[in-house]
Amino acid sequence: MNLFLARHGQAATLEAGKSMHLTQEGREEVLRVAKELLRRKLNIQQIWYSPKTRAVQTAEIYAKALGITPGNLIENKYLSIDADIDVVYPEILESGIENLMIVSHEPNLEELSSLLVSGSDHLPQFIFPTAGVAAFEQGPNWRWAWLLEPSKLA
Repeated sequence: MNLFLARHGQAATLEAGKSMHLTQEGREEVLRVAKELLRRKLNIQQIWYSPKTRAVQTAEIYAKALGITPGNLIENKYLSIDADIDVVYPEILESGIENLMIVSHEPNLEELSSLLVSGSDHLPQFIFPTAGVAAFEQGPNWRWAWLLEPSKLA
């Protein structure tokens, strides 16, 4: 299994009573990363995403760019901010999906990446920039493969 952990793009400052949407810069940085993912021909089959607006918008950009069908774009409430990663981790393992992308937030992604490589969600290993995507490969153990940062892409 290959797991791609993606942080949402840059979002606007929260106004009272309004959800945080991606800024224009946030949309552009997600699209820049999506183009690189497409160039790498990763064959991502499904995208799971947090129900927060900025994560939904990010997932939709990836889905459109990567040709993911609507039925393979799945909201997961356990990917919301400060959700319990211990709940979603078994779902990932049991999914049977060979190439899965998860769009979420910090600290969730930091905790999930820690769980993958160290077996504990309390040993942070990675910091995800906005619109950053990290790839992990599952063999006998999980292995970190690479990290894409939008600021490093042309």
